[in-house]
Amino acid sequence: MGAPPSLAPIHRTRALALLSAGVALWAGLSSAWPGPRLRVWEQSLHQQLLLLRGQRPPPSRVVMVPVDDASLQQASWFMAGSASSAGSDWARGLNTLPWPRAAYGRLSRLLLEAGASAVAVNVVFEGPSGKGPDDDAAMRRQLSSMAGRVTLAAEMLEPEDAYGAGGLSLVTPTAFQNVLAGPGRLGLSNTLAALPGQPLRHPEAYSSGLLRSRGISAPPSLSTAVLAQAGERSRQHDAVMELNVYGPEGTFTRLPAWEVLDPGRWQNHPLRQDLAHALVVVGPLQGGRHATAFGPISVLELLATATANSLQGDGLMAWPQTPAARLVLVMAFMAAASVLALMRARFSWRLGVLILALMVCLVSSWLALTDGNRWTPLLAPVSGVVLLGLVYGGNAYLLEGRERRRLRRTFERYVAPSVVAEILADPESAQGILRGRVVEVTVLFSDLRGFTQLTRQRSASGQSEAHVQQLNTYLGAMVEVITAHGGTVDKFMGDAVMAVFGSPLSRGLAQEAEAAVCCALAMEQRLVELNAVWREDTATVGPDDGFQPLINGVGLASGAVVAGQIGSPQRLEFTVIGDTVNLASRLEGLTRQLDASVCMDARTADLVKELGVVQVRSFGARAIKGLQDTEVFGIAAPT
Repeated sequence: MGAPPSLAPIHRTRALALLSAGVALWAGLSSAWPGPRLRVWEQSLHQQLLLLRGQRPPPSRVVMVPVDDASLQQASWFMAGSASSAGSDWARGLNTLPWPRAAYGRLSRLLLEAGASAVAVNVVFEGPSGKGPDDDAAMRRQLSSMAGRVTLAAEMLEPEDAYGAGGLSLVTPTAFQNVLAGPGRLGLSNTLAALPGQPLRHPEAYSSGLLRSRGISAPPSLSTAVLAQAGERSRQHDAVMELNVYGPEGTFTRLPAWEVLDPGRWQNHPLRQDLAHALVVVGPLQGGRHATAFGPISVLELLATATANSLQGDGLMAWPQTPAARLVLVMAFMAAASVLALMRARFSWRLGVLILALMVCLVSSWLALTDGNRWTPLLAPVSGVVLLGLVYGGNAYLLEGRERRRLRRTFERYVAPSVVAEILADPESAQGILRGRVVEVTVLFSDLRGFTQLTRQRSASGQSEAHVQQLNTYLGAMVEVITAHGGTVDKFMGDAVMAVFGSPLSRGLAQEAEAAVCCALAMEQRLVELNAVWREDTATVGPDDGFQPLINGVGLASGAVVAGQIGSPQRLEFTVIGDTVNLASRLEGLTRQLDASVCMDARTADLVKELGVVQVRSFGARAIKGLQDTEVFGIAAPT
């Protein structure tokens, strides 16, 4: 046996609550410890949000001076076309890479003289210069004049394991150790490669993050070191930050190296004044590329981005930082959405709550990114909300299907299939019909005259079975007539039939009254046809019984009734109650006294007279048991 009707909704709610808790737990665990595929999807979603946010203006204090193809081409052009000119001395040896070290020294000096606060050279000067000892000597002289304002690159070599300590070796510009000064004289050029599903980390995540976690002492990253040379401090904890890229390659202010080295070009250069208090990153553009939301960027662009993020404190960071905190946050959010959704059983309410939860999740993540540069868990909670929507939607679909079947079974006992289909088109209205409402209807009562006495006679003569068959034939024929005229068979009471016109659906009281009167006449005619058949069928009435034709009387009354399912939880019937029902029953009883086939009340008579369906005649006021005296009408003749 199933659960009692009153307990079934409780059990369904508990089941939904358990499913909701499971979804919340899944979302929390997926946010805290996502799998490889989920990390890739989450990272792709973050990239799309960054694209939606769009480019941002980088700080003007960070300037790139790339050794680009234009610098190599200009050096070649000057060397080929103006070899004898003194103005071409800057170009000697600069048409190919690597450049002489002294060229980076001259470049740094010119930038500092223009007002730059510090210069970072992203070139690792390992061992002696390939251009000879004079190149190193010239570089040392340049650095001596700029002590404490230039940062040179160092590199951690990892020949064995990119994430292990074995085989690590630090490469530094040993030729210039004695002339470098300041806390930021050296900076690591290494960065953590972004694996699939992983963000592009700040270079300091390698220097003070990975290496120090392995117990290895190393210089800070080049972007952090140049800040120290300028007397600045990072405004964020670089080791745990992601790079917050400002745009595609070329977003930062760029000053090609040749334009600085060429005296004729540099003397009146329009960007020279922009170098006041600038942090300048210098280096070749060749090398590896790093994928970002705006496309791949060069190592030099990455260095500029890291420097700008540290300067402004606008790097990206996941929030909350710890997996446990993310688990609690997402589960609390999902639990709140589930509890609020389950407060009401209507699917529209639950869907509205989930849409609201989805909007809260998206808007909060967007605001956290745009206003706070923080990543909040997004993919897992959004997926969880969508999954809850599928759970609640599936539950509503199953409930609706079961409710439709129940309503169909309920109404098909009373009304035509076409009416059932119309009722089920709006299940909520169908529920209202079943719960109870006041409607205007025409009630029809039909009864057979003398049938009780006929029952006793046939029972005494052993013809009970034939008698029941005849009664069933009669009732079946009457149901067909009532249904054909749009009536609802309410109930059978022995040989009596009660029908209602106007419930559960109404075509208008006048049309229902017309249909009821036409139905009464059709019932009388159908009984005449049945009598003709039974007269010839001696098996029905018995060969020695003598045929006794059946005669029915019909009472009609129009007015307000209460319609709905009435009864106990074990047996419910859709019926109507009220004075109109009682009046129709009493009028049917008067048909015997008045020798009329149909008796109706004044309201029904008025309605059919207006429509011209039949001619009516009055029998005058009659005493109605339990009711006031009522004028009774009969049918004079059909029109």
